[in-house]
Amino acid sequence: MKNIFIKLLCILAFILCFSGNAFSAGNFNINSITYDNSSTMLSINSFDNEEFSFAQKPKLNIIQEENKAYFDITSGVLKCPPQDIVVSSQDIKEIIVKQISDNPNTVRVQITYNEGFNPKNIQLKILNNTIFVRIKTTVVQNYYFQQIYSDFVQNVNKLYEPIVIQTPFLATDNSVVSQINSAFKLGATTEDKNYILTKKDLVLPTKYYVDNVDIKNGTVIVTGIGAITLTKPFTLTNPARIVYDVPNALVNPVIRNKEIHINQNDSIKIGQFDKDTVRIVITTTNIMQYSPIIYSDLQKLVFADYSYKPSVANANVTALTDEIIDNKTHSIKISFSKPVIYGIEREKNKLDIILYNIERYQDINLKSSTIFEGAKFTQLKDNTVRFSIPADKDDIVDIHCGTDSKTLRIKIKSNKIDLPKPAIQQPINVQEVINPPKKQTTTKKIIVVDPGHGGSDCGATRNNIFEKDITLDISKKVVTLLEKKGYEVYMTRTTDETVSLQDRVDISENIMPDVFVSIHVNSSNSEAPKGIETHYYKDNSLMLAKTVHASLLNHVNANDRGLFKSKFYVINHTTSPAILVEIGFISNNSERAQLVTESRKQATAKAIAEGINDYFR
Repeated sequence: MKNIFIKLLCILAFILCFSGNAFSAGNFNINSITYDNSSTMLSINSFDNEEFSFAQKPKLNIIQEENKAYFDITSGVLKCPPQDIVVSSQDIKEIIVKQISDNPNTVRVQITYNEGFNPKNIQLKILNNTIFVRIKTTVVQNYYFQQIYSDFVQNVNKLYEPIVIQTPFLATDNSVVSQINSAFKLGATTEDKNYILTKKDLVLPTKYYVDNVDIKNGTVIVTGIGAITLTKPFTLTNPARIVYDVPNALVNPVIRNKEIHINQNDSIKIGQFDKDTVRIVITTTNIMQYSPIIYSDLQKLVFADYSYKPSVANANVTALTDEIIDNKTHSIKISFSKPVIYGIEREKNKLDIILYNIERYQDINLKSSTIFEGAKFTQLKDNTVRFSIPADKDDIVDIHCGTDSKTLRIKIKSNKIDLPKPAIQQPINVQEVINPPKKQTTTKKIIVVDPGHGGSDCGATRNNIFEKDITLDISKKVVTLLEKKGYEVYMTRTTDETVSLQDRVDISENIMPDVFVSIHVNSSNSEAPKGIETHYYKDNSLMLAKTVHASLLNHVNANDRGLFKSKFYVINHTTSPAILVEIGFISNNSERAQLVTESRKQATAKAIAEGINDYFR
């Protein structure tokens, strides 16, 4: 009986081997969604090594009555956060990419267009595990929406990026202790003859780094790098405290768990609650004194009362629209003329958005809102307005902000109501166009290397050592190494001259390179921080950031401070994939001594050059 069972298993395995093509070969894992600055192309990218074979190639469906078009990616799995792109043009309003089903796996791309636009002009193309969506004459207003608030930590998209690096180990001794010791040997690089490379898995943070806390006249100012997300606060007693959790975040060890006094009675403490959650605890008997206020760059968080007055330009409320998403979920979108500063207060029966720089809101007709019945604006003081929305304590609130901070989208899910279902219209199928884009006439890749600072802008300075000199020296070495590999390379400056941030962007935009890499040296008020950081902003820069960062960790013996999504000017305003590398801390005595050595400079330059080369493989 046992032999018969084994034979049956063998026959089944044989049949499955030859019938594999009849089934979908795994999932189409979507790792990133990229929007080019000209906005004529949306690309949905999978970084899987093997070419994915679609059982059904995506087809565009048009719902004329709703001015919407969509296509479904069967076997699609969204590995990156859902995307919501607000588009400013006479043709397209918005593009949403989201997972609509886990069984079977299906990702939907929905395009909302304006009256008069012919959706048949939308073209789909598939090439090398990438789906291209071509839409003509559009201009992206917001690259994507950032999640700034959620009622629950578990509802926040995890933004930790897995990455594989190679770590040097001594080849002469294979004991675990020797390998660990050798991996932390000061100055060790892959150039050492006694070292071999071993692959190692790392998980890197990519959202927010809490760097500093300042107290000014009873106001708490928290600053950091990246983009902050808050979750619903809770209170503790004995002593009285209010607690805010910040997911996808790390806190500077210098301020970690340090009690900082706000006044005679109140204090703040910021700790690392777990590997990817920062916890902010304010000890106070007056909770209303410390309402959270988020700045438009999403990097500055202030705790103050309603009398707080930010030094920013005033904005007007320009539009308010609502939408039924499904029978339990509805959303409201508020648009502003300029970036807005806002606070979020979640109470038992409502949600309050406190807008701190609003000049006009009276022109908005709330009666047109049929879903958020009872929503209203209330003037608190000059230029400070409260927007209240009824929300039960059991409702789930989720808030996103456009990255230009001119739009807030508030989504509320309730299990106690049944919303009217949107009318389902019969879609019109449009055959997609599957044509690969034209190949470039040359295979030579173009790189722009940007040495940070220069001229009158010395950058970070310690002991008469200037950031501008280190970045220029290393950049020149990077150029030499890349040219030897056959790349065409340009620099934003080749001498000690002052070049503005906009000039650096203009240089890159005129050249239109394949990648843009800005090189900087980090600094801190404390001498303790040290290590390497890599920053990116747009999704099309993530893979470049990962490969260069991995190469830096491979070739330079330094602390890994991680990957960060940061809104630095040069990587935000360049069209090409762009990153900014912080190669070490000039403020740390031991690392500063290494940064000026020829061996550290050469190892850093080699790491950046090889990381760029790995990106194009």
